[in-house]
Order: sequence, then structure tokens, then C-alpha cells
Amino acid sequence: MNTLSRLSRRRFLGATSAAGAAAALHTASIGATDQRPDLDVDADDDTITIAGIHRPQSLDPGLATDAETERIIRQIYEPLVGIDQDTGSFDPLLAEEWEISDDELTYTFTLRRDVIFHDGSELTADVVVENFRRWGRLDYLYGFGNISQSTPLAFPTVFGGYYDSDECVLESVEAEDDHTVVLTLSEPVVYLLQALTLPAFGIASSEVLVDSDPGLASRTPVGTGPYQLVESESEDASRLILQAFDDYWDSMDGPAEVIVRPLPHTFDRLRELQRGQVDVYDLITADNLRSLVQSGRMILQRDPFSVLYMGFNLDHPVMSDLGIREAAARAINRPQLVDRLFLEGSRAAYQFTPAALSVHSDSAQQYSYSLSEAQELLEDSDYDDEPLDFFYPINTTRSYLPQPEAVFAAIAADLTAAGFVVRPRPVRWGDGYVDQVMGDSSRALHLLGRNGGFRSPHAFLSPLFGQRSREFNFHDEDLVDLLNEARAEADEEARAEIYRDAADLIQDQLPALPLAYPISGLALNARVADYPMSPVLNERFAEIRLTGM
Repeated sequence: MNTLSRLSRRRFLGATSAAGAAAALHTASIGATDQRPDLDVDADDDTITIAGIHRPQSLDPGLATDAETERIIRQIYEPLVGIDQDTGSFDPLLAEEWEISDDELTYTFTLRRDVIFHDGSELTADVVVENFRRWGRLDYLYGFGNISQSTPLAFPTVFGGYYDSDECVLESVEAEDDHTVVLTLSEPVVYLLQALTLPAFGIASSEVLVDSDPGLASRTPVGTGPYQLVESESEDASRLILQAFDDYWDSMDGPAEVIVRPLPHTFDRLRELQRGQVDVYDLITADNLRSLVQSGRMILQRDPFSVLYMGFNLDHPVMSDLGIREAAARAINRPQLVDRLFLEGSRAAYQFTPAALSVHSDSAQQYSYSLSEAQELLEDSDYDDEPLDFFYPINTTRSYLPQPEAVFAAIAADLTAAGFVVRPRPVRWGDGYVDQVMGDSSRALHLLGRNGGFRSPHAFLSPLFGQRSREFNFHDEDLVDLLNEARAEADEEARAEIYRDAADLIQDQLPALPLAYPISGLALNARVADYPMSPVLNERFAEIRLTGM
């Protein structure tokens, strides 16, 4: 645990539980113990309000790709495999046990009995099979090309392609009996159990899996989770209300009701926490830290497990030149960027996988900051001061991008100093930022990031580079072959070496520039005794503990 030894703009409490944070705060606070605001006297003792960022994009689990969507989906739906909150390893959830064949091609899952969905229907093997087959057909159900332009979905990323395609390694999924599901692969997927913990593999009731109306699963979310959605709109047309499911199969000790209020602006979340109108302020930014510490807040941090990057559009007439991309990479002072705008504990990134995954390549090109080299590379290129459209999100906070406007301004200043002409293209996140980035052919550069959904380099590299994507307009068969080889490699060190080779190739071709591995965290008011922190954002509201519970 890191104790607050001095108060600075970026100092952050490194606590792994609310109790630990309280202890650190008691040791380090500067006359702040009597400064906590009064609690909201109207707060229900068994209701908690969380300040989120945005409304979910969809409540169809198979379409989940962003953290705010996954936050809600984790409460409503459950996958076959869960995550142990203490170790981070996989754990039984809807499947109480499983067996893996010696050749690692057959997985036999035994389902829990007496599990029911929110609509009263029963969890059976047939329902699980129906969910898997539907995830594998989402491109068909939503119309070919309609979802391929957005962030790659979990099913094709994990299994190599959509069901029945030549690239898909999921050969079949069958119900052996009412409570036994058998997955058969054509090639091993060494991280399969970890990947099945993703909220995108949450099991939905068959009643909402209607081919003729694929959006029904989002409009009427029905899972087996500890909470069910009872209201998705209210007087302010934004908050979501989740209530505890009375017939939940497991013990349920969390709050009876959870209200999630989307508040894109960090200062709005801070204000509402200080006023006692919310209990949890997620995605703290460095510029708000002093106020939180001085008011005696419990502050928790997540281990860094995301990456912020600047993407290049390789179809752009300027950015198609590797020398110009290198000039842009050399122009950006990543250590200074992280030091100024990110919470302490964040690190400058020179590859796309966080250090915790232990696959960093010592031979990969780093593109360290050098303004003189950037200027020389640009002078030697054919670049002729053409304005470069640089897309960045506004009115949002992401776990990998806490202050997007400030981060863009710092990067644009570095690029301008090297000789680039940058044309800002701000887009509200809620206006479909990701889709606009991928759909605008004039784009030269953009800011985006990736959260690691499970503990494997695949969670970072494959969604970005393992399949064709309009984000970078970059596709390299050698890189795809390396990632597919790593997917089937049982030996851990041999697999790590393959990922290092992939990192070398990515850095050599430079379709995007990794910028930072950010720390993210949240602040709690005095009503919250504990909150289940997780680097992969497996934060189930049923494990929140309120004072007096």
C-alpha cells in the first residue's frame, strides 16, 4: 500500500480495499478528518448510487465492447466462467465444473442446477448452446458490415472468426444432456477459460434471442445475474435502476437497489459525490485529487491494465508513409505527458501489452522522444504542411483516457513543434466517436485505448491487430499467423516469445503508437464500506458493502 506522504496534483492512494484506503488516509490526511460532507439524509439505507460515465451502448452481451456497457452487463448476465476476486484466476460461475480433453480440443461444462432467469425460465444446456450459436451469427443477424466497422466483438476475437467461417476454431457446441454443454475446437485456444469470463459471454434467456428481432436482447435484458434492470429511463432520461433479483441462485448480500447515473464530466461526478448525491465517483482525474483527499474520501486504485494509443490511418495519403509515422512517434514526449496528466502509478507505454503480462520485447522499436529526429524525418519526407485531421473524444472520461481534451492538446503541441499541421476534430463520445473514427476517410490520426478484459496478451493484440479493421486500415498476414500460433501454443514461455515477435512486427510497421498504461480509480463516500476493485473491471455490485449492512 502506498501512503500519502505529501499532497501533490498527482499523488494517489494505492489501496486494495476500502478498509485499506481508510487506513492510508488516516495516516496521511492533512487535518482533513473532520471535513467529510454530511451524508444525504434522503439516501435509502439499502440503495447505492454510482456515478458512471455514459449509458450502455447496448445491453446485448454479445455486442459489449466498452467498459460502461460491460459494467451493467456484468450485473444482469453471467457467463459460464467467473473470476476469483482475490486471485484474478477463473472460477466456476454458471458452470460448476468442467473437463478438458488431453488434446485441449474438447471442453465439457456441467451447469449449475436450479438456476433461473429473471423471466422465470430455467438455465439449461440448450439455452447455453443457443447463446453460443447466436454470438457466432451476430454479423448475420445485424446485417453484414453493420457491426464490422466498430470495435471487433468478443466471439470472432476469441475464436478467430464467426461461427461456420473458415477462420473460426469453434467446431461445434452441443447439449449432451439438460445440464452438460460440450464445446469442440479444431485448434486449441489456451486462454479459452479466461476469455469466457468476458461479459460478452453472458448467458441470456432464450425468450429474448429472437432472430427476427435481434435488438430484443438489448431492449429487454434477461439474464441470471444478481440484479435485473427495472428502469432504463427516468425523469432525467439517463439513469439506470437495478434491483436485486429475489430468486438469484447464489447468496445476495449487496445493496437491494443500485442506481447508475451517467455523468460524462469528471467535475460533475466530483460535485455530486461531495453533495452526497452519489456514493461512488469512478474514473478520478488528477486535477480532482486534491479536493478528494482534503475532504477525507476513501480512494481506491485499480492495477494498470489498459493502454492508451494514438492510431494512424494507413490509407491516408500522408500517414501511409512509415517515415512520417515515425516522425510523429518521435515527436511525442510520452513521459512528460503521463507525468502531467495521469494519476501517479501510470507509466509511459512503448508496447501494447501492460508489463503485468510479461511479454515485453527487448528488441522492439521504442520510438523514444527526440524532437530533433522528428524534425529531420519530417524534413526528409514528402510532407508539405498538409493539415492532418486528428480525431479525439470530448465530454467523456475513459479508464485509459481520463482527460481527453488535455491529452489531445499536449500531443498536438508536440506534433506542431516537430512541424506537423494538426487540424482538431473533436467528437462527443456519445455521438458515436468510435464509429466516426472508423468511418471517416479524411482521418489521419486519432486517440483511443484498450481495456484488457482477461489476463492474456491476446486480450490486447488480437482485437487491435488480429483481424481486418477500419481503425488503422492495417492488416498483416504474418502478424495474424503469429497471433494464431500463440493462441494454440501450450508452453507458456514459447507462447510469450511468439507475442514478443508480434510486438516486434507491430512496432516495425507502426500502425499505432502506444502512449500510456494509465492507473484508474474511484472515490467513495462514508456510506460505502467496501467496493470490489478489479483490474479487468469484474466489479459486481452484489459484492459492494454499505456501512451497517
